[in-house]
Amino acid sequence: MKKLLVLCVLFAFMVSPFVLFAAGGQERAPAVDPYDEWMRNAQIGPYLPEVEDWDAIYEAAKKEGKVIIYASSSRIFDATQSFEEAYPGITVEAYNISTVEILEKIEREHQAGIRNADLILTGGIPPVAEDLLARQIINDYCPSILFDVIPEHFRTPYLTARLGATVMAYSDVVYSGEPIESIWELTLPEWKDKSIIRDPLRSSGSLEWVTTFVRYADEMEAEYERFFGRPIELTTENAGYEFIKRLLNNGLQLASGSRDALDAVSVDTIAQPPIGQITSSNYRDVMSGRYQFDILYDMKPKAGMAGSTGFSLVGFAPHPNAAKLLMLWILGGPPGTEGYAGFEPWFVTGNWPVRTDMGVPEPFLPLAEYNFWFQDQKLFDLMPDVMDFWLVHM
Repeated sequence: MKKLLVLCVLFAFMVSPFVLFAAGGQERAPAVDPYDEWMRNAQIGPYLPEVEDWDAIYEAAKKEGKVIIYASSSRIFDATQSFEEAYPGITVEAYNISTVEILEKIEREHQAGIRNADLILTGGIPPVAEDLLARQIINDYCPSILFDVIPEHFRTPYLTARLGATVMAYSDVVYSGEPIESIWELTLPEWKDKSIIRDPLRSSGSLEWVTTFVRYADEMEAEYERFFGRPIELTTENAGYEFIKRLLNNGLQLASGSRDALDAVSVDTIAQPPIGQITSSNYRDVMSGRYQFDILYDMKPKAGMAGSTGFSLVGFAPHPNAAKLLMLWILGGPPGTEGYAGFEPWFVTGNWPVRTDMGVPEPFLPLAEYNFWFQDQKLFDLMPDVMDFWLVHM
């Protein structure tokens, strides 16, 4: 994976409009800020009405004719099909591409002044949201009709579509219970070559998971001393980096994706199948009978990392009204909508809706019931350094 996940991209500075004076002293009209003009026309940002007129938005959307979305989930096609049925006269062009491709694509299009995409839906937004917002590549729009059911911290600085978690799984066929108590056990000789994660160079979620150990290095150090009964002896900057180094030196396996990790974890024909990193939504495969595994809910210092999928209106979107409608649909429709509207493809085991008027798909509990770390800006800021460390030590 390219280092785009942390978006170290150079950009030209935007110059604020101001009053210019000609040589003869004549005042010129203030320069028009194109982004402000786009927001004014789209009625978003400072121009967002207190109550949006969704009938008028639909009529304007039909005149626009279509909406374009880049999404890193193949379920987007189910959502857009139901949208077209619910809103005749609007065509959706949906592209299911990877997080890296989405970020690269909107970056290139922005630099070239190409106005193509209207919406992006990907877990790659959170680490780079501040940068993308500052450069007007994305906008923080959220349908105002949802303000009462989506808490503010899920609406700013970027809109969260749903939550999920990166966790560790084990074969509950081979093991009678959780086979490890502390994540530090994976660095011991008895677990050599017996752990597997998604390659952080190919998975943004995996890179974030690896970075959590550095973000919460103090907790990792305290857990080491609790489990081993002695202070840690560091050969790196802190206990988080030390864990990563020791894990790599203990034969950590790298999977190209969740399926490879699930295949490894679910093997029940060997005495000691590996422990593997998966996403919480993979648990739906247990529900369907495709795989058999369980999650290490009691592992210390934490059972996993909770993260978000971002959903953003693209700056200068050419079809803003159709984009508003599609966003509202994918977020579950107006309060009181029967069922889950366009959110239904994602209302599955292992996903947590951000809306307070939706429940949690069984058999999971509300997210607050689990012992997870959570994404934050400090974690995102550490990702470049962790990636450098990974490249040196892998």
